[in-house]
Amino acid sequence: MTLSQSKTERPVAREPLAEKAVYFKQWLRAPLEMGSVAPASPSLCKLVADNIVRGPNEYIVETGGGTGAVSRALLEAGVPAERLIVVEMAPDLAAHLRHAHPDITVIEGDARRLLDLLPDSVIGRVGTVICGIPMAMLPLDVMRPIVEGMFALMPPGRRFLHYSFCITSPLPFKKLGLSPERIGFTLGNFPPASVWGYTT
Repeated sequence: MTLSQSKTERPVAREPLAEKAVYFKQWLRAPLEMGSVAPASPSLCKLVADNIVRGPNEYIVETGGGTGAVSRALLEAGVPAERLIVVEMAPDLAAHLRHAHPDITVIEGDARRLLDLLPDSVIGRVGTVICGIPMAMLPLDVMRPIVEGMFALMPPGRRFLHYSFCITSPLPFKKLGLSPERIGFTLGNFPPASVWGYTT
């Protein structure tokens, strides 16, 4: 079941100007960890939110939540706040996420340790994992445990979503044993971005 089939209307705060300032400050501190100088645009966030899959009792997990642009789009698309978990490694961004979205679960930690960071009750009950980490900048030995952890969270046969500025697959899918699909592309992001889906 997709969220477009079970969308509920709820008011969600729009992006404050301060969010961009928080993002840019973190980019100045660690540009390689951010991957872009600005948060994901509304068009990119909608493209992500439109392609998630979540059953009634399943969670959505977002890795690399940044300042919460995608998180906000997921809430607007109808994901219940209590079913949204965001993993963010940067302490300042994790603190911002908790302030901006107090009803969602924000976990500060390294996505390579997903199975250690999330409670056992969530493992196997995640409809879709969304990866906002700039994976194309990571070495293979760092990518691999992140990818393995994302698949371990979901039931067999599911895919994780990854948004990227790469025209071709941002992940070396053959080396990781993955099948890629370019789900969508938007010129409304700076720089233009694609959403990729990966299955095993």
